[in-house]
Amino acid sequence: MKRLILLLFLLIPACDEPINPVPDYPVHLELDMTFEDRELRDVPSSKAFTIKNINAATERAGFGGVLVVHAVDGLFYAFDMACPHEANRSILVAADENTLNAVCPKCGTKYDIAFGTGAPNGVGRNYLKKYTVINSGTRLTVSN
Repeated sequence: MKRLILLLFLLIPACDEPINPVPDYPVHLELDMTFEDRELRDVPSSKAFTIKNINAATERAGFGGVLVVHAVDGLFYAFDMACPHEANRSILVAADENTLNAVCPKCGTKYDIAFGTGAPNGVGRNYLKKYTVINSGTRLTVSN
């Protein structure tokens, strides 16, 4: 009986949160909203960061790139750009500034970025992989 109870306690935490199919890759971005990243000052706004537009010597952009969002609530959020339904680093969501969603070009799933949830609406069932954003005035640090 004790073994059964122990087994149940070991299995229950595994059921709390679904595992995101987007693999863990290092993320570290230092953003300056005074100059290079000033478009992020506007609400709402977003900017995509991939290996093509970061300093690869010191920065990391996750599995598919990082989408940084200045949401309608005034807070900053960051998501991996790889669609979790596709889990392929070459299929990336793109921000649609008109609908305030990030949209997958392949499966068509729309992910909420307006309020920073990354919640799916479409065939995808997993949320966008979220990263930590630290706001220090005109500087943002994005990491995992």
